[in-house]
Amino acid sequence: MDCTFGGGGHAIEILKKMEAPGSLIALDRDVEAVDRGLSLEAEHPNLKVLHRNFTEVKDVAIEEGVVGKVNGILADLGTSMFQLKDPGRGFSFSTDGPLDMRMDTSTGLTAADILNSYEEEELIRIFRDYGEERYARRIAREVLARRKRSPYENTLAFARQIEDVYGGRRGRIHPATRCFQALRIAVNEELESLPHFLDSALEVLAQGGRMVVISFHSLEDRIVKNFFRDKSRNCICPPSQARCTCGGNNAQVQLLTRKVVRPSQWEVDRNPASRSSRLRAAEKLGVPS
Repeated sequence: MDCTFGGGGHAIEILKKMEAPGSLIALDRDVEAVDRGLSLEAEHPNLKVLHRNFTEVKDVAIEEGVVGKVNGILADLGTSMFQLKDPGRGFSFSTDGPLDMRMDTSTGLTAADILNSYEEEELIRIFRDYGEERYARRIAREVLARRKRSPYENTLAFARQIEDVYGGRRGRIHPATRCFQALRIAVNEELESLPHFLDSALEVLAQGGRMVVISFHSLEDRIVKNFFRDKSRNCICPPSQARCTCGGNNAQVQLLTRKVVRPSQWEVDRNPASRSSRLRAAEKLGVPS
């Protein structure tokens, strides 16, 4: 199961290596990604692409009758290049576009809705916690002052406002990058969804099945790291307990990546968007006795 189909790059590589009677079920919450996938289905009869959120991985597995039979689950948590290059989606400020940022454009609040309606403290929390933005409070106050004059609608106006807070551009990374990341995470409830996905995906895997997660910032990676670490522990007794009473046979996964895997310089040179990616993987063990 490819739970974040996106542009289909991972799915195509999986299909190349897949032997009959294997099949690949791909999910994406983005209607445009699903449309691209449907054209790929015609070339690959063992591919099924569904318009579903990755948090629905267990529901889909139940519907397809594959709970406990899935040999591999992949989730790439990054924004696809199709989304970034389309000004109409609002993920990028390289060209002007509406402040949308929804992965699923059929539902939910947009980034503009958040900027135009959230209270100051909630905006501070989003910029600080999701974007690790050091000027979160100052930017939030500027947002409240600006929206009294005119509501937020487009990406470039917000990006330029953040640039002004910083006193202009410095260095390679645009000062608006962290706030755009923070808004995207808030709009799509990405951090709230990830733990649910991880739990559901583990249930769906067959014994010996592998789960691979690619993240692009420290907040997501920390959630994945802690999940795999906790599920790989044999002893689940509280750390303060002097003596093990749980039986010491509770590990549900074996770590395949003791340390996070980052792209090589060779890959970054060919695909600059991969520079911040982090990969972690684990294999499902048998049911503890």
